[in-house]
Amino acid sequence: MSLILMIAGIILFYLGRIEIGAVKAEGRHVKAAGVILTLPAVVTLLLLNFIVPLVFGSNGSAAFSAVGLVTILELIGIVAAAGIAYILIADPPGAPHLPGFLGELQAEARKDSPAKPRRSRTVTIPTTGFRPSPSRETFPSVMNLKQAARYLKVSEDEVLQLIEEGKLAAARDNYAYKIAKSQLDELL
Repeated sequence: MSLILMIAGIILFYLGRIEIGAVKAEGRHVKAAGVILTLPAVVTLLLLNFIVPLVFGSNGSAAFSAVGLVTILELIGIVAAAGIAYILIADPPGAPHLPGFLGELQAEARKDSPAKPRRSRTVTIPTTGFRPSPSRETFPSVMNLKQAARYLKVSEDEVLQLIEEGKLAAARDNYAYKIAKSQLDELL
């Protein structure tokens, strides 16, 4: 299993980007995730091929016990490496802030996320005499960015700017925003 992660890690490091379903990422944090995925295999190979024979030599039963311990440590390392790589790549909502250099990469990835493009235009929302027309189109209670823009009769970029400026509350689901219809009504 750790060899599969090692191969995946090498590919991630080499490409520096990943695109699987809704998860799309590229940059230094993807390369770091690739390095992290290779660690369990590298540490296991070092322990089994150099450390265990050096320490236990010809004592077969002690070496056998050490191999079992290394296997348990390898499984723990696989789970930890996969979790950290997932946090670095997908940046799920509510993910913990990673410590040290990994935390810096995580913060850098959040800044470069395509879900938060930088815009500098001002947004003008029609407020007088405007009410959405339910007869033409019915809108769900929770909308994506495109639906919210149609509901407000503005561009998607203008809705994004409202979110970035804190004027419109929205939840982030990977690289997509979910916006409550009630929040849009309050804005009007």
